[in-house]
Amino acid sequence: MGKDRIAYLDFVKFIAILLVCIGHCYLMSPNLESSIRPIIYSFHMPLFMLVCGYFSIRSLEIPIKSLLEKKSKQLLIPVISCTILIICLFGGGIRLEIIGCVWFLKNLFVCYLIARFVKCVKIPVEITFPLSWVILLIIPYSGTLMINFLYFYFCVGYLIHKYQDYIQSYRVSLFVFSLVFFIAAVCMHWTNPSEKVDINLLMFSPFKFVVQVFVGLSGSIVVIGICELIYKLFGKRQRAGKVLSYFSTIGRYTLGIYIVQTFIIERLITVYIKLNEAVISPAFTDFIFIPLIGSALCCVCYYVVRLTQPIKIINILFYGGQK
Repeated sequence: MGKDRIAYLDFVKFIAILLVCIGHCYLMSPNLESSIRPIIYSFHMPLFMLVCGYFSIRSLEIPIKSLLEKKSKQLLIPVISCTILIICLFGGGIRLEIIGCVWFLKNLFVCYLIARFVKCVKIPVEITFPLSWVILLIIPYSGTLMINFLYFYFCVGYLIHKYQDYIQSYRVSLFVFSLVFFIAAVCMHWTNPSEKVDINLLMFSPFKFVVQVFVGLSGSIVVIGICELIYKLFGKRQRAGKVLSYFSTIGRYTLGIYIVQTFIIERLITVYIKLNEAVISPAFTDFIFIPLIGSALCCVCYYVVRLTQPIKIINILFYGGQK
């Protein structure tokens, strides 16, 4: 699978960052009763975390000190640099920005550390990963930045990589089951933005929590399955293959795009540009206009990354020293 597998997974990463950009663009129309936005927000961050978990298998084998140094350069330095620049350029609440600015990178850093410490225990990860997740669910404040919720998908991604040869035999059944469940969830209006998981949700709305977990998982599997199918059908064709290769290339720069969209989409476009549903029909805005804007801005962010990445200091401070 070598290069094909890498390209296919990069295509999945492209879809994930595309959904992030589109999802954030809905802030341009805060009064819009969107049908698409809740669906995107029900699984796009679980998808991102699952993919990160899949690629974590090598990093989680290195010593804890080496992992801490590596992920601090890749994740924490961009977090600090982005937060400082956001505060300097746009002001706002310092405490709010320190907690919420590029929150997913902080979440991912913590997930790496927790998973690595868990792997130090001389018990199979098939036991320790689920157990550590259950412990996270009941620890106070572990719902901060959705850590206790998204850690589940990080572990699932890791285990999918570990057992990928075994899972290959059941991938069609897994995809069909996930697709049926996700369609049913959409029809039953279960696809809503993920809620913070705390003791109140677990005690008083356990069904909502279980649905939230499985909607995120099924939506992620559906996207991965569709991406794999698209690559199998069109990856070898000349024109379609070039388009897929272009999208896969974008997928290799997700961290940089996530950083750049924080400035362009979250702090500029969606703050200073508001759509009027009285002028543009809500259905057109929801299903066509905003997705097109989000897709275009995703590409803009990609080219900003490609233009600025060769500048060493910018690469180190904002893109984690990506090569």
